[in-house]
Amino acid sequence: MKGLASLHSDTLQSIKTLVLKRLYPQALRASASLSHPFLTDQSYALFIKSGFTLDAFLSSFIVNRFALSGDFARARTFLLDTPSPDTVSWNSLISAYSRFRRPGPVFDLFNGLRRSGLSPDEFSLSSLVKACDVLEQNEVAHAVCFKMGLLSNGFVVSGLVDGYAKLGDVDSAEKCFKEFHMADSVVWTAMLCGFVWNGELDKGREVFVQMRGLGLESNEFTLTSVLGVLIDVREGEQIFGLSLKLGLLCGCPIPLNNALMNMYSRCGSKSDAIKMFDEMTDPDIVSWTQRIGAAHDAVEAFELFKLVLSTSMEVNEYLLINVLSAMGAPKFLKSGKQIQGLCQKAGYSQVVCVNNALIFMYGKCGEMVAARRIFDEMLCGDSVSWNSLIAGYAENGLVKLAVEVFSQMRDSSLQPNKYTLASILEAAANSNSLEQGKCSMICESKRVYSEISQINVLHLNAMAATLVHAGFPAHALRLFQTGWSLDQEVDCITLSIVLKACGALTDLEFGRSIHSLALKSGMSQDNFVESAVIDVYCKCGTVDEAAKIFSNVSKNNLAAWNAMVMGYAQHGCYDEVFELFNKMSELGIQPDEITYLGVLNSCCHAGLVNEARSYLSSMLELHGVAPCLEHYACIIDLFCRIGLLEDAKRTIDQMPDMPDAHIWQILLSGCNIHGNVDLGEVAAKKLIELQPENDSAYVLLSNLYASAGRWDAVGHLRRIMKEKLICKEPGSSWIQVRGSVHYFFASDTSHPESKDLYDAPDVVQGNVCITILGTRETCKL
Repeated sequence: MKGLASLHSDTLQSIKTLVLKRLYPQALRASASLSHPFLTDQSYALFIKSGFTLDAFLSSFIVNRFALSGDFARARTFLLDTPSPDTVSWNSLISAYSRFRRPGPVFDLFNGLRRSGLSPDEFSLSSLVKACDVLEQNEVAHAVCFKMGLLSNGFVVSGLVDGYAKLGDVDSAEKCFKEFHMADSVVWTAMLCGFVWNGELDKGREVFVQMRGLGLESNEFTLTSVLGVLIDVREGEQIFGLSLKLGLLCGCPIPLNNALMNMYSRCGSKSDAIKMFDEMTDPDIVSWTQRIGAAHDAVEAFELFKLVLSTSMEVNEYLLINVLSAMGAPKFLKSGKQIQGLCQKAGYSQVVCVNNALIFMYGKCGEMVAARRIFDEMLCGDSVSWNSLIAGYAENGLVKLAVEVFSQMRDSSLQPNKYTLASILEAAANSNSLEQGKCSMICESKRVYSEISQINVLHLNAMAATLVHAGFPAHALRLFQTGWSLDQEVDCITLSIVLKACGALTDLEFGRSIHSLALKSGMSQDNFVESAVIDVYCKCGTVDEAAKIFSNVSKNNLAAWNAMVMGYAQHGCYDEVFELFNKMSELGIQPDEITYLGVLNSCCHAGLVNEARSYLSSMLELHGVAPCLEHYACIIDLFCRIGLLEDAKRTIDQMPDMPDAHIWQILLSGCNIHGNVDLGEVAAKKLIELQPENDSAYVLLSNLYASAGRWDAVGHLRRIMKEKLICKEPGSSWIQVRGSVHYFFASDTSHPESKDLYDAPDVVQGNVCITILGTRETCKL
């Protein structure tokens, strides 16, 4: 600061000397260089009084200095006082207004430049294009560029492409790009960025490949943009290698490092994102935002957030969104409320995206009253606000309220978009309400789906996923067949959903057909499709085929490893499960929750108590994977199978999370098998508290009482079931014949061919008798 003060003092002294020597032009220039308005006005007054007039060169300098500081009135005064300003003088003010995104003054000055008899150059037009903030202005600027014959200039064209893309007209941007026939890296980078901004990721990737093929220079901005289109970490690693080769990571350029961190996090390689962050010498707020997004859990995210607050960096809405998104469990509700308090103090209480994150956080924490309060207090919510509220209601089992909010959205001026429809379809899939029922919710979903005028792949995927999740896989297959016959677009997600439906129905024939389609369409290399193919073959009993496919998948596809582990576990191949798990460690592949779920399932089916305990304790210690309810359910199921009921109860009591209905039902089933009435009553009571209408709780407890000879208790339970109108759900089965699935219940006569079906055993028995008699007669002869 002392150095700056000294420099300032020296400049003032030099101005004073110049004035004493009557060198007024030099004094005026020196005072303008300080951006000191009062001093410049005094110097200018002496300049005019002495008979001097502004020449174009001095005018350009003064106009540029004041325009850059935002003093447009003084800059404009100097420009108008210049007797014969040249194009550079006009450009100085036009460029400054453009930099501040003020299209009105830019267009006025541009017209003034032309009326003065001067010809605009590429810098004039580049500033004109840059200032446009609505599509009509960009089209006018485009027409002016065309009329003046400057569409062969790379800076002008890149500005037009950039303008069209940022204003959402990517087709015009692409047309402008294609009409420019020169190989200019600036123009190509602008088109690449335009595709990324507008979600045209495949086209963005294609532009980058063509750039490399043409030998165009890739700079920091090019690579930053292309990283935004990548969804495969292998491609991202190639860009990382190219960045190193080109020397672009020397000195740790923050934007490129941030883009690499974002890519690694988006592709699921958070450990690599953390490594990138650790290598940065001076991370900015964007870097910290990405680092919080890559946190292992909410605890780490909150600690990092507190670390940011302890620095001088200013918190922005993106940082708040990331840390709020991490607080997605009831035990982090207190931390979430503290962040909300900070949002209010920092002035973010009416920022839409921050409120959306708060709604999401409260929904995940089960606090839907607080979520609704935030939603109602928003001045102007967007579709994400509505979607977050709908999703929150659905996840917390409040499906009726989810549908009600959806209806309100349809009545409002903000109409549902494709993401809203996906949310309400997901809400329907999660319905467990007896009042509306899954069947009625599926009908509601189908009605919403049928009202969509132009069905795209997102709608198809949402509806198919809803049907599969709600237990209607056959309907999902029919939906896919109908869409395919109408030439509807499908993608990798579609195929993975359909394969999941095939697995649920154990429909090997249809699964093979979808696998063949994936191979023909080039989607078989997708991670989700690979894992879904393995899963369907395992569920259909052809584990050998699954293992053959697994041997050819990419080694870093964790989903495929998990599918194979789960497949072996389901078929009792515990040796193969342990072998795969050990191989993962050898290859440096980090197991996740699903991997451990498969291993524990295998231990459960094989009765390996010690091994199961060892794997459960090593989850967090070795791989940082916190056991969840599903993992504890495996252990409890194992204890119940072999009769260690007290160990099972002790495990439930020591769990960090509250046990759900599934865990209590496992314990109740174990008590039923091993005749432990006292513990069974405890499990049944807890199960009925969580699910009062669960018929299994009453049936299992009734069977347990009957096995112990407590018939009075059996009668009492049956009376309660009658009073509460609880009926045991009948067992069902299905069979697929010629592509059609037929469902049957016990003593079911609803099938159109039920008479022939019930006659079939008699026919078979008659044929068997005839065959036996014929065999006896032959033996006698």
